[in-house]
Amino acid sequence: MKKRKLPEDDDGKVIAEMNVDGMPWYIDKLHKDGEGPRGDAYQMNRKERRSYMWGAMSAAFLVYAIFTVVFAAFILLLLFAMK
Repeated sequence: MKKRKLPEDDDGKVIAEMNVDGMPWYIDKLHKDGEGPRGDAYQMNRKERRSYMWGAMSAAFLVYAIFTVVFAAFILLLLFAMK
């Protein structure tokens, strides 16, 4: 392979890695063998899946409840302000 000639002030060190996830030239060097967080080596069992679903549903219900209470308080404030 032909070596590129570097400018005088360039020492060849990498300052910012340009191998960014989502770019067309991205090469996944860490997870080639399918292990780790991106690989398919780990499958959740039924209990873990239920636990994740319960956590997601309870968080969604909490947000729904907060919005409902704030909306009801706003409506009551409008009703009492008009009297």
